[in-house]
Amino acid sequence: MGWLTMPLLWAQAAGAGSEAAAGTGIGNPAAMASLAFRRWCSGLTLSSPQLVPSRDGLWSFLTGLAVLLAVAMVMQGPLLALEQLIDIPGHVALVRQATRRVWRAGRLVSAVITFTVLAWTGSQTLGFLVEKTEKAKTDLTLLTRSRARVELALEQGVLAGLTPLRDVAGLGDNLPLLICAVYLVLRASSGMLPPVGPAPGRSNEMSSSARFTSRGRGASGWSTLIWGCGSSHVLYRLVARASGSVDLPLGGCLIVEALVVPLMMVVCDGFLLAWVLTELRNASFDHLGEDRFHPGQALELMPAAALGCALALPARYVATLVFLALQHLPTSVGTTALGRYVRWQLGWGLVDLQGASLVVLGLVGVVAWSRGSSGDAVRGFKRLLEKQAGHLVVALAMAGASACLLAGLIYPLVLMLPPAGWVLPAADSYAHYVTLPIGLWTLAALIELAARALPVADRASILAEGQVREEDDLDSTPEARHHETVADLGQPQAADGG
Repeated sequence: MGWLTMPLLWAQAAGAGSEAAAGTGIGNPAAMASLAFRRWCSGLTLSSPQLVPSRDGLWSFLTGLAVLLAVAMVMQGPLLALEQLIDIPGHVALVRQATRRVWRAGRLVSAVITFTVLAWTGSQTLGFLVEKTEKAKTDLTLLTRSRARVELALEQGVLAGLTPLRDVAGLGDNLPLLICAVYLVLRASSGMLPPVGPAPGRSNEMSSSARFTSRGRGASGWSTLIWGCGSSHVLYRLVARASGSVDLPLGGCLIVEALVVPLMMVVCDGFLLAWVLTELRNASFDHLGEDRFHPGQALELMPAAALGCALALPARYVATLVFLALQHLPTSVGTTALGRYVRWQLGWGLVDLQGASLVVLGLVGVVAWSRGSSGDAVRGFKRLLEKQAGHLVVALAMAGASACLLAGLIYPLVLMLPPAGWVLPAADSYAHYVTLPIGLWTLAALIELAARALPVADRASILAEGQVREEDDLDSTPEARHHETVADLGQPQAADGG
């Protein structure tokens, strides 16, 4: 079924003719739905699957924040949640601290920008030299035919706000970066790298760096899985490009691929996210330990980092699974309940899933301070909701609004150029460029909030390592910190007086 799978399903539902079934006619719903799905799969750019502009993306964003606010009031109580919502000094301090954390992570920022530019330049060059540009020009015409520039800017900006971590949680699509990561992990698992030093701010109980000092002491588990999945995913992407499946996942061979390919993606994304988390976490310490990057510290955060990717970009993995599974089903499912679900899932379902992900997005920051297990990350997220949920709502609102503003400014500027096959991919890529700093800042803000919610004993050990903080717990009074200490240590309050 391949490229025709989705257009056929939409055409069956609409009762359209052969032009809609082909999915190439300007102005037909099947072509627009196919374009939206291809943009998501090829570049993690959410797009409306319908011809006319709508506010559905905005409602998904507001609904996600409203549900998170309701959870905050349940976990914290209405008074504390509202107090944190209007805590202007606390929000200003969070912006300042998260910005400083990103600023100090110069190695991370330089590497991410370099690999992003390299991957985008290579992709655009191959597309211009090898691929047909007429289809891309048709996509641009289809997208702009029923939308004014202002409407397109607002729609794309809001949908970018739904995915503030798209540029840091989907790094597995960056082939040059993934190849370098596979190489380093392979060297580490083979004992070709020196032992990794202890991670700053993490006690021996929280750190497992000793597992990665040699081949015979347990480095095999996640390191072997990561370089195996990474190398397989690189090969898979190269074969897909060689076979002409550039925008959509390559499938149609084995039924098991519907599970294997999304699992490979989440493992690769998870390890690269773990690398970003360790760099941002360590950026707040004066003493960073190892001067060069060692994959051991990132491996400590697996599989919790993979869980964070699955929660930050659920539409990425669900869409791949559904699309690959669909290729093994007959086209007659288009008129059944299963076909209706597939059309929703590969259309507005992507937007709805990303809106729902805002409720659990805070778990990604907790991973940086966890022991790497999923259970530990979930428990830390519960603690975050109990102590910092109000600040979390405002932080995600600021991140979404910033991504919306910056991405919304890019599209009208780029689309002022004469229509050509490279214009729409360039607009999407430049939108990712400007939202990349927002993704890094959002991740740093989540790490800051997770650090505030750590148990007192762990926070004391972190501060003893020399963590750079302008203020500590701006949102709590000394009396509140005292009761928090008693609750976290599980000791009677009277025993604290001695």
